[in-house]
Order: sequence, then structure tokens, then C-alpha cells
Amino acid sequence: MKKVKKMILPKTIHPSWQDFLTDEIRQEINTIECRIGEECNPSNRQHILRFLTIDLAKVKVIWLGQDVYPMKGVATGRSFEVGTLESWQQPFKQVSMKNIIRLIHKDYNNIQSYQDIKSYEEIKKEIANGEFNLQNPQKWFDALEEQGVLFLNTSFTCEPGKPNSHKDIWAHFSSCVLTYISENNPQISWFLWGNEAIGNKKYVKQGVFYESRHPMMCSVKFENDFLKFDGFRQTMHMINWLGV
Repeated sequence: MKKVKKMILPKTIHPSWQDFLTDEIRQEINTIECRIGEECNPSNRQHILRFLTIDLAKVKVIWLGQDVYPMKGVATGRSFEVGTLESWQQPFKQVSMKNIIRLIHKDYNNIQSYQDIKSYEEIKKEIANGEFNLQNPQKWFDALEEQGVLFLNTSFTCEPGKPNSHKDIWAHFSSCVLTYISENNPQISWFLWGNEAIGNKKYVKQGVFYESRHPMMCSVKFENDFLKFDGFRQTMHMINWLGV
């Protein structure tokens, strides 16, 4: 029996994206689908373009990521989310996610000095004993999404084990997505972390921009270091970053 190919367009697309999905864009998606092949991350093909299920009018903040995680089973279609992570107590390797938690902890505890920012291991203990009230990872991402955070990558797939391998395949489509978002919801706050994300700013026609180095590598010596990023603090009136 011939295997039925699963499509990457979500079964349910929010009406706010209908004007984006022109005949030309749909044809481009079909072409991309052929180029990425059957084996890619995210392995759940319905998660590749999951942003199309979100009501664009309700988006308040976008975390603009670069590439999906190359490890099998880790990519979820939401930027920076670690799909295998069920608890903050569970070991995981993604340094960016750990530094995001460190910065949110810093802002909610009003820590002013860089030297006083706690390590992820210290924060993990505070989460375990209830001192730092943070939802478990998947519930946390769900809660932020419900409040209006869109977790968006600019390269929506990669070959397993090969980061950034599909960057060129998605480049034009991604630029169209960013332009459409900014034209249809110009009030969005954009979190741009690292040169790759900041470089995509040219496709964003309108918005509020918060920029820093990428959360992968942090050091006090960098003027625009991620742990000095002010975007979470500036948007606390819109988003409860603890997810509770």
C-alpha cells in the first residue's frame, strides 16, 4: 500500500492568515514540501507551520528564532521550546532556554547587578521548593501563547542532525511571513536575539523592537548582552512571563 504523505499546512488555519495564503504562497509551500523531503524536524509535519493556527490579531509579542532544533524529537514548531522537556528539574542541553529563564528570574526579582544574576541550577532549586513560581515547560509555553506570544522561527525545518540545513529553502517564504505579520499587526513587540534575528528586521515594516545578543552565549563584557535585555521587563504589563 502506498504511504500517504502528510501535508505541512495545518488542518485548521486561523482566518487571519487567509489573505496571506495566496495561490502563489500555496504553490511555494508545495515546492518547499517537496524540497524538505519526508525526514525533517519537526517530525510532526502539522507542527511545521503551526503559527498559521494562531489568531494574528491577538499576537502581542514575537520571539523570533532562527532554526528549529536539529535533534530528533526536540523541535515543536515553537521557537526555543524544548519538546522533550517535561519539568525544569529534568536535565537538558539547550543553553538559550536556560538563559531565558535566568533573565525572567532576574526581572521578576528586580535584580539590578549582573553579578547577582543567579545560575540556572540555583533557579531550578527555587522552582522545586516553590520560591520561584514558574509553570512546567509545556504549560509555560502554552500559557504564554494564550496571552499573545508567538514563538516563530525563520527557518521552519531542518534535516535531522544538520542545523540550518534548510535555511535557503525557507528564506523567501519567511520574509513574506514577517512582512505580512507587521503589515497586519503593527503594534507587535519583536524580540530579536542575535545577528540573524536582527538581520530579518528589514522585512518587518512596523513594530516595537527589543534587541540583544543571542541567549546562547552571555557575558557581562558585552554591552548588548542577552542578560541585559529589557524586553521582558518592558512588556510585563501585557504578558505574565511566569505563565501563571
